[in-house]
Amino acid sequence: MLPLSHNQIRAIRNEKRNLEVEVAKKLYGYFNAKYKYRIQKIVRILLNHILSARKQNDLNLILVGKKGKFLMFKQGVQASVHGLNQFLKREASWTLDQCSDMIRLFGEINEDWHKLGLSQNHEDGQKKLRPEPTFLKVGSGKPVKEGGWGKNFGHRHRGDKSVPQKTGEPFVNIGSIIRGIDKFQFLPKSVIAAIDRTFGLRPEGGDVSGTTTDSLYALRWGGGVSGLTQDMIKAIQILPLVTMVPQGHHTMVECAYPLSRHGVIDYHIGYYNTLAPKESPALFNTLLGPLDGSDKNKHILVWGHGSGEQGVQMDRQDEIAAFKKMARVLSAYGFCVTGGLSDFEQALNAVKTFSPAFLAPRLEQLRDQVGLSELERKFRQMRNRPR
Repeated sequence: MLPLSHNQIRAIRNEKRNLEVEVAKKLYGYFNAKYKYRIQKIVRILLNHILSARKQNDLNLILVGKKGKFLMFKQGVQASVHGLNQFLKREASWTLDQCSDMIRLFGEINEDWHKLGLSQNHEDGQKKLRPEPTFLKVGSGKPVKEGGWGKNFGHRHRGDKSVPQKTGEPFVNIGSIIRGIDKFQFLPKSVIAAIDRTFGLRPEGGDVSGTTTDSLYALRWGGGVSGLTQDMIKAIQILPLVTMVPQGHHTMVECAYPLSRHGVIDYHIGYYNTLAPKESPALFNTLLGPLDGSDKNKHILVWGHGSGEQGVQMDRQDEIAAFKKMARVLSAYGFCVTGGLSDFEQALNAVKTFSPAFLAPRLEQLRDQVGLSELERKFRQMRNRPR
């Protein structure tokens, strides 16, 4: 176990961000070769469902409002009923990005039918196809004692940036569309932001991905109607992560958390083989195994804030294996829901609670190096200066 300074943690965060985009790009290539035809088949069903709306004018109104949000509308697809009909005729040329856009558009349209009180062929489509998203507003939710998730589970807390940035590398080129990570910023009660800080990820701002939940249910419904096997449907349900992470709309953990909460995967932060669907893990082993063991993939635990943050890196194989339990995203939520780890003592207690017993004594041995408050560290530095 190695002690880490604030500057070292910052460098690891940047390196990790690039690695996670690389992981998603590798998955994209795999999906493009193995699953694109089947995904196109699902999208055709979803698109026909959208176009079956009784009131085409209502649908046109919704589509015009989506014009600046989707990559496909920058690639020659007109944001109108006519445009979607023309797009339907070009099925063989649909890219994976366009398919993912269409799946997310399907979810948003179902939500808009509901919110705007507009008519459609399937009046209960909102409840069946786009159920409660995987996040709640801060302070909302049904109490646990009444059978709900509780008021502090699954929420996201983000706001629009007044002046969105234009991020380039390491993401794929999406033209003039504003990336999600550029459009949004974390607000103080975001659990994902606390997870980012705690596990050495770079906080970006997209927060929990609601459109991942849209895609999840759209793929299940459309896959079932199209006659795909359950194993195949389960395999392609990580599509939102495969397409949105390379585009910079969401980070890996922002997509992997809702996928884990809905039981599709059981993601452990930084252990990329756990991105594979639970029912078919061997499917992705050849692809994800080497990325899992990359020199860029550093497993770290961080506490404190700003320039006062400190951390440790798991550097032995037994530590890396043991840390995996603590890095389970659904468990990490439990000790990040109140803002992450504020000091060494909280970090030590979290390690004792969520990791095999031998990790805590190793962390304890580093107390004099990373267990001091920022004030104490400054005092010792001043005391040790040559006179």
